[in-house]
Amino acid sequence: MRKAVIAVPPVRDFYFTPRRATALGAGVLDRELKKTGWKTSLLNLPLMDKPRTVPLPDELEYLNSSIIPGETGPLSWFTAFRRFGPLFSDAAEIIAREKPDTLFISSFAWAYAEEARRLAEAAARRMPELPIVIGGHGPSSLPEYFLNASHPVFPEKPLFTRVISGEIEGRGEVLKINESGIRYLDLRDLKSNREIKPVAGESVIRAGRRSISIILTRGCPKKCRFCSNHICHGRIFRSSPPNLWEEEVIRIAEQISGRNGKIHLNIEDDNILFLKKDFFDFLGSLKRQFSDITFTAENGLDYMFLEENDINRLKKNGFTHLNLSLGVLSDNTRTNENRAGNTEKLAKLIQRCREVDLPLTTHFICGLAGDSSKDIVQTLRFLDGLPTQIGISNFYPVPGLEGFTDTEVFLNNPPRLALGSSVYPWTGALSSTQLITAFRLSRWSNFRKKMERSLLPDTEFSIEKELYSRIKKSHQLHTIHRERGKDRERVVVPVEHLDETMVAEFFS
Repeated sequence: MRKAVIAVPPVRDFYFTPRRATALGAGVLDRELKKTGWKTSLLNLPLMDKPRTVPLPDELEYLNSSIIPGETGPLSWFTAFRRFGPLFSDAAEIIAREKPDTLFISSFAWAYAEEARRLAEAAARRMPELPIVIGGHGPSSLPEYFLNASHPVFPEKPLFTRVISGEIEGRGEVLKINESGIRYLDLRDLKSNREIKPVAGESVIRAGRRSISIILTRGCPKKCRFCSNHICHGRIFRSSPPNLWEEEVIRIAEQISGRNGKIHLNIEDDNILFLKKDFFDFLGSLKRQFSDITFTAENGLDYMFLEENDINRLKKNGFTHLNLSLGVLSDNTRTNENRAGNTEKLAKLIQRCREVDLPLTTHFICGLAGDSSKDIVQTLRFLDGLPTQIGISNFYPVPGLEGFTDTEVFLNNPPRLALGSSVYPWTGALSSTQLITAFRLSRWSNFRKKMERSLLPDTEFSIEKELYSRIKKSHQLHTIHRERGKDRERVVVPVEHLDETMVAEFFS
């Protein structure tokens, strides 16, 4: 039996969320390989070592003035660049110990394309004859980046034996390495009657619960210009059979904690409310199976599909936190981005969440083409006036999005610039400084609401209370700085290198 190693490359970024750690795409690949006769070993490398601080890459030097070493607390921005997972050379040794016949690399985001290629290069140095196949969202976005990579030991040979774009699900037979010489397979436009299945994976422990993420559907028919879902999965919405949803949860729950363990389920699907009845039936059935189960949908639910009574149902069924996707507030930008919206409806849903005591985060995207600093301040003020936490996402492009189809732009720039945390001004609508200012203002709004709900006596001192008081009085953003020295004293300091006009407009 052939042995396949599936590797999720180490990540280098300012942060790495638990939701990314579940490697659901690699799980689909693992399932396909087993179905077609492979013995497999799945290596989720970002989880195989402690996060390590590494030097800020040269291409991100423009962020140096915005990073405050020693910053901590509720208003902090990123303070250090990190590696999640082992060194590439160590990762190659881990792979080699598995004695694979083929290495399959699951590249789940274009922004981490360099990490995927570096892992392949390290593996090729360690095992020069090993066939290496790569697929996922990265190769679906820009296959040329991987097809053009040269082998580090045999420069006349390509690094990757095969590059695959699109969904591998239901097409596992194409993973066989043969003598055909086909190096690139584009599966995105193939039509078939294949059945997709739900796939779940273990995340991290949250509040004493084993956490699971699951994806139930594929594809998106909406044409929001900022979304890259269609690049890998297409624009046709497809669902796995709803009768399999619960089976998959039970399978992974029994695998990680047994039927009696406390579990939390995060539903990854942006468009699950297309199947609203099936979705609520699913929640109710799981609640009967696991009386103590809790839920989130951290990618955000489209509030346009929700009614106020649905908020009650989500709370009753075990949702502990609701994430709603505003997308864009500005009418002009929303029209440009092909995004539907109704702010009056959103405000009513947010108020209902407060009434039923369901914590809530409302997410919006910052830095789209056509945005202005005034638009962003308007969005922040709108959400600041509602009982919701603010989730701000900086726009970043993926090769193939409308307005970003010139592959040379991406081949000539480091993929890392397409990280949301890189706050690179891709559209030119907002500068990096303005994007960071918007982020800090959103953090202030969240912190202010928390402090104003606090029951701490006025006489009780805390550094957080000093921070709150300083900002309220000055209408200037401050943060907490942990000074060097053995006492590590924390002090409140002003934040520099912000867009002062945006700050003034927000507090006006």
